[in-house]
Amino acid sequence: MGTTIVPAMLIFGGIGVTGFALYVVALCVIPLAVVWRPILALYLLVPLLPLQTLRYQLQVLPFGDKFVDLLLVAAIVGYLMNRSDDAPAVDQRLKKYALFYCGFLFVMLWYGSFVLHLPWPLSPSNDRLADWKNMVEMPILFILVTNLVRTRRQMVTLLALMMLTVLRANIGFFHTVSGRDFTHFSNNLRYAGVLGYAGQNGLAAFMAEFTVILLAIAPAAKQWWFRALIYASVVMSAYCVVFSFSRGGYVGVLVGLAVLGLLRDRHYLIVLVILLATWQTLLPNAVRERITMTYDGEQVESSANERLELWQDAFTIIPEHPVLGTGFVTYRYLGRSADYLDTHNFYVKVIVETGFVGLVLFLVLLWVFVREGWALFLNSEDPLFQRLGLGVCAMIACVAAVNLFGDRWMYQQITGYMWTFLGLAARARAMQAEPDPSEEVLSGPHAASLQEQAV
Repeated sequence: MGTTIVPAMLIFGGIGVTGFALYVVALCVIPLAVVWRPILALYLLVPLLPLQTLRYQLQVLPFGDKFVDLLLVAAIVGYLMNRSDDAPAVDQRLKKYALFYCGFLFVMLWYGSFVLHLPWPLSPSNDRLADWKNMVEMPILFILVTNLVRTRRQMVTLLALMMLTVLRANIGFFHTVSGRDFTHFSNNLRYAGVLGYAGQNGLAAFMAEFTVILLAIAPAAKQWWFRALIYASVVMSAYCVVFSFSRGGYVGVLVGLAVLGLLRDRHYLIVLVILLATWQTLLPNAVRERITMTYDGEQVESSANERLELWQDAFTIIPEHPVLGTGFVTYRYLGRSADYLDTHNFYVKVIVETGFVGLVLFLVLLWVFVREGWALFLNSEDPLFQRLGLGVCAMIACVAAVNLFGDRWMYQQITGYMWTFLGLAARARAMQAEPDPSEEVLSGPHAASLQEQAV
C-alpha cells in the first residue's frame, strides 16, 4: 500500500497519508451509503466535521473540496432509496422550523443584494451564497440524523466515533502546546488546532460545548470502556479550552456547568464555586493574565476595546435598517472596519444583517431546541435519553454564551456536533415510545431516579 500512496502524494501535491486514506474511504462509503446503508455517510462525515485542517488536504484531490457536500447528498439519496416507515416519527415541527429559518435567511440573502447593490446570489461562486449553503447544510445534517439514526446502538456508535476523533485531535493539541512556556501570556502561545480558520476562539467554543454535553451524558454510561472514553474526552477537551486562552470559551464552560447544576447535578454548582474561588491559584499564570488583562485599572485591554468599538459602530447602523437589517452576510461589505469583517458578537451581527425580526427568529430557534431537550429530560424513562436531554439544555446555554464573543454559529466545524446532538435528542424523543433493552449500551445507577422532576 505504501508504494501506491507515495506516488499519489507526489502527484497530488504532498497530501498526507491520513488525508489520502480518508479520501479512499470516502470513495467507498459514498456508493455504499447510496445503495445500502445511508447511515455510513453520517459515520464518516459527522466525526470529521471539526477537522477542518485535515479536510483542507482533500482539496487537492478530485472533488475533494466537496467532501461535506458529497457525503450529505449520498446520505439523502440513500435515505430516499432505502426509506422505511418502521421507525417512530420525529416531531415535524422541529424540522419545519429549522427549514423555515433557512428559507428566511435565503430571502435575506436576496434582500441584501437589493439593499447594498451586491451581486445577485445566482452563481455557486458567489461568496454570500456559499456561506448560506454551508450554514444550511447543518440543519440538513440535523434532519438526516433524525431520519437515519434508528437505534441506541447506532447512537452509541456515532457518539463513540465523534469522541475518538476529537480525542485524537486533542492529543495532537496537547503535543503541540504542552512544551510551551506558560509563565506569561502572549498571542504566540495560542493555537487553533484542527479547526482551521475558525481560530482559537472557535476551537474553545467547540470544546466548551462538547465538554458540557459529555459531562451530562457520562452518568448514563454503564460499560467501563464507554465511560472511560467519555471522561478521557472531557479531560482533553477541557485542556484545550484552558490553553486556547479564549475568555469566551471559559464563560461558555461556566454557563454550561451552572445549567447542569441547576437542573440536575448539584455537585457542578460546588465545582463552579470552587473554580471561581480558586482559579487564581489553580490556573497557570499565562491563563490568569489572559483573564485579568480584559480590564486593568481604568483601561480596557486592546482586543476587548476593539470589540466595544465594533459594537458601538454597529449600533449606529441598526437604526437605519431596524426591521430587516442590511441583508444576510452583508456586514463584511459595509466597509466599517479595515481589520475586521465581523462584529465579534453574533447577536449584534444578526441584528445588523437581519434586523430585530431575524434576532427574534434566531432566539426562537434556540428556544425550540432547549424545549426539545427539556421535554426529553423530564419525560424520558431511558437513562441515556434523559441525560442527552439534560445535555442539550446545557449545550444550548453554552452556545448562547460563546456567541456573545463572536460568530460561533456560521462555522461547520464548530456547529456540526451541536446539530448532531440535537438530531439525536429529537430521535430519542421519538424512540422512547418503543424502548429496546436488548440494544441498550448505556444505563447507570441513576436509572431508579429517572422519574424525579428537575428542581
